[in-house]
Amino acid sequence: MPAKIILNPYANRWGAGKMATGVADTLKGLGYDFDLVQTQGPGDAVMLARQAVREGYDPIVAAGGDGTISEVVNGLLAEADVAPVRLGLLPLGSANDYVVQLGVPLDVEAACRNLVEARCERVLDAGRVNDRVFMNDVNMAFGAQVNVEAATIKRLRGSLIYLGGVFKALRHYHLPRVTFAWDGGRLEDKPILLAYVGIGWRTGGVFHLTPDALQDDGQLDFIYGDAMSRLQTLRLLPRTFDGSHIHAPAVFSTRCTWLDVTSAEPMPVLADGEIIYRDARELHIRVLPGALRVLAGPQPGERPRAKGRLASEVDVDGSQRAEVAARGGGVDNDAAGAGSARDAHAELDGPIA
Repeated sequence: MPAKIILNPYANRWGAGKMATGVADTLKGLGYDFDLVQTQGPGDAVMLARQAVREGYDPIVAAGGDGTISEVVNGLLAEADVAPVRLGLLPLGSANDYVVQLGVPLDVEAACRNLVEARCERVLDAGRVNDRVFMNDVNMAFGAQVNVEAATIKRLRGSLIYLGGVFKALRHYHLPRVTFAWDGGRLEDKPILLAYVGIGWRTGGVFHLTPDALQDDGQLDFIYGDAMSRLQTLRLLPRTFDGSHIHAPAVFSTRCTWLDVTSAEPMPVLADGEIIYRDARELHIRVLPGALRVLAGPQPGERPRAKGRLASEVDVDGSQRAEVAARGGGVDNDAAGAGSARDAHAELDGPIA
């Protein structure tokens, strides 16, 4: 059977649609056997990928950005925890986080050649958050609000959209109190700035929130950041560009195979950069080991320079939270600085000092 190429013309603010003819011509020139279909709206790629699986196409190729890839992956894993066919990638989006991590060329002609040659096939993990599949990340609280705000920005392009979203989100974001439970520990009723689960190590084009994540280790990399003021947030933000933020005292990180999240207040949630909830209170997240066979680039993408450490190596709020992963228990909020977190909550609602 030929390949099925699912192209999202809306990716990169209609940029992908303008490239559709060029992509088709390039692949034909390379002698590739394929059928190309364009999506008509949100969720369409899920249905098209699911149908392509049933019709026996292999590989099924996502042509668009990370949101397009995520929809195609949801179609591939609609009826099983392991995809029955291979996933191909043509980067036509803005951030292109997934393809960068896998070393797929960003040049469209080179990416087409990489697809046709299919020399490197990698077996990678995916995950589920409630009934939604993700292949790269789940972003909660402030990080999700950044994308909500970024979606309203019309004049910026690429990664600048996400940076603009940061400053818009800082104006009015309110901190939720969240309980986390995972296979290794529990944290009760914590005021947080953000929480993030990564299979991959890059998001939003420039952010490396889980810089040491491995896409094929059968684990989720989980971090959260304590409640803090606007000024503290602005100071921490640049460290997310190289991943060094996970050394900060206010950041906790660990690895797990499942994570349950309960929030006292509704909070926004993203999966692979797409808004899946604006008012979530309960999330059940689990890894799907070896769920995808992906046609990757010849070499993995280059990681940020700074390397991270796990929770057992990071001193957070004295030494108590650093012991959480090892002892499998929770942290007493008062002993671990709940008072300062409440003060930070109040300060966040005020002007930057």
